[in-house]
Amino acid sequence: MEIKKRRFEQFQDWIMGMYLNNDVAKNSNIKVLSRTFTFQVTDACNLACTYCYQINKNKRRMSFETAKLAVDKLLSGEDGFGEYINPNNSPAIILDFIGGEPFLEIELIDKIVDYFKLKTIELNHPWAKNYAISICSNGVLYNDIKVQKFLQKNKDVLSFNITVDGTKELHDACRIFADGSPSYDLAHSAALDWMKRGYEMGSKITIAPDNLKYFSKCMLALIEDGYHTINANYVYEEGWTLEHAQEFYQRCKEFIDIFHSKYDLANYEFSLFIETWAKPLSSKENTNWCGGTGLMLAMDPDGKLFPCIRYMESSIGNTQKPLIIGDVFNGLMQKTCEKQCVDCMGKITRRSQSTDQCFYCPIASGCAWCSAYNYQVFGTIDKRATYICEMHKARSLALVYFYNKYYKKNNIANVKDLWVPKQWAIPIIGEEEYNYLVELTKSLGGYVNENAIMVDIGDKTLDFHKQENYKNIQILKND
Repeated sequence: MEIKKRRFEQFQDWIMGMYLNNDVAKNSNIKVLSRTFTFQVTDACNLACTYCYQINKNKRRMSFETAKLAVDKLLSGEDGFGEYINPNNSPAIILDFIGGEPFLEIELIDKIVDYFKLKTIELNHPWAKNYAISICSNGVLYNDIKVQKFLQKNKDVLSFNITVDGTKELHDACRIFADGSPSYDLAHSAALDWMKRGYEMGSKITIAPDNLKYFSKCMLALIEDGYHTINANYVYEEGWTLEHAQEFYQRCKEFIDIFHSKYDLANYEFSLFIETWAKPLSSKENTNWCGGTGLMLAMDPDGKLFPCIRYMESSIGNTQKPLIIGDVFNGLMQKTCEKQCVDCMGKITRRSQSTDQCFYCPIASGCAWCSAYNYQVFGTIDKRATYICEMHKARSLALVYFYNKYYKKNNIANVKDLWVPKQWAIPIIGEEEYNYLVELTKSLGGYVNENAIMVDIGDKTLDFHKQENYKNIQILKND
């Protein structure tokens, strides 16, 4: 008998559902109802993955006393913690545990979680019921008895991911032990075991120039393994070229054709193929996409505090100074420079960090960035790195192919408009393929943006599937 999986609903979505009619949710200053506190319990790892962003790994481990102090101050709000995160601006909290490899410190994690539960109950704290635990592991230690006990004890509040890079060929080319030996069999068997127990296993495919050719095979391999939610992203770092965008579109198309012939989209979610992306954004949509400017808080093994893990020395390397905003012993934002840093981050918007070309881009929706990587590259958070531009164009074209093929095949009265200008599309997919997308879109009654490379839809959030709204769009620049 097949076990029906318990899909771990995105915690933010669950909390939002609880608070839809709550005064907190109606407060326009609160955009996210759950924030994250990350414990980097160690910066050691039992793997040596080739693409890891943590370039300065060490052997440090967090003490329980340091972790305990962090929990105490999170719950009491003492020493500046309450100014940053509290039950009013975050009715729920996510306790995130990372490394290195977090399961190297499973006993510490277990003690931290137990202490958090105990203290919230003692204090009758709002987070006693509104919390989740998030862990992403390489899976090597999954079968350790202490790991298994922890997983079972916390399974109902646990968002658990084991990184499996789709196929064995790709995984073992990148995710290796220090001696070069492979890790796929360990990670893959661990992920399958968790799913066989009736739980949804999260996924993470990291797309880089060197592994782009594996994309379609990896996506299909995860589906065949039983994954229903597949998170994939291309790296933000410099190195993407037009040739990569051309190959990415072809790999997406290869995956899409096979997927539509074998599977029902209603049963799957893909972070790369979100229907509402690849169109203009209203000027009202001005928040910073990345949560690393105030929605997360991270602590390294020594107790130093950061806006997120990517600002730590282990991640940022020697390119910039680690962006420290306090420490658990002396408090958060207790120094003038730390307070000014946090205040500055809170003022950063999509407009402030974007050029006109980015802000008014006809496919601005879904184009992401990492604030910490911006800092790493430019020495400031308030400037967007745009190395993914060609890849976002390719993904936007693939979205049109993905959804309009699906709508047409299933006679669904919907359409994905084609907002990628012709002059951007032709170099990536060629004129014949572009004309096919145009005809496919128009056959469903959709809109095709021929030439506009900068558009302004003002302060309105338009329903783009109502053609009468297009007359309100101001073309700022054609090629």
